[in-house]
Amino acid sequence: MSKNKGETGRLKKRIGTMTGKVVRGNKIGRTIGFPTANLSIDKEDLSLEKGVYGVRVFHDNHLYLGIMNIGTRPTINSKDLKIHYEVHILNFSQMIYDQILTIDVCFFIRKETKFNSLDQLVGQITRDIDFVQKRF
Repeated sequence: MSKNKGETGRLKKRIGTMTGKVVRGNKIGRTIGFPTANLSIDKEDLSLEKGVYGVRVFHDNHLYLGIMNIGTRPTINSKDLKIHYEVHILNFSQMIYDQILTIDVCFFIRKETKFNSLDQLVGQITRDIDFVQKRF
């Protein structure tokens, strides 16, 4: 469900805002049921801890809720230590490569974790989404 940009919802505070261009990733999120928008962030003004956050996503004058992982994705790849910014936008299925998203980082959910299997990761992402939906 999208909301108009003017609606604020119950949660009014936020940690900060970032803007990034959606770039192509490895499409792993899509294969496990949670497609993500991989963001190229030119300049990260926020000092954010690696982990998962509840976010608001602004795209094409609409507001969506989502979860964002900031980190190295240790369950998927233990060799690439580059920080990635990946957003799963709830109730959203558009192709948005090369488009700009503005992300309001609203609250911290948990630290980034290396799971023993993709099934464990999927279970945790499901719990993270449930938490975000209740919190907003």
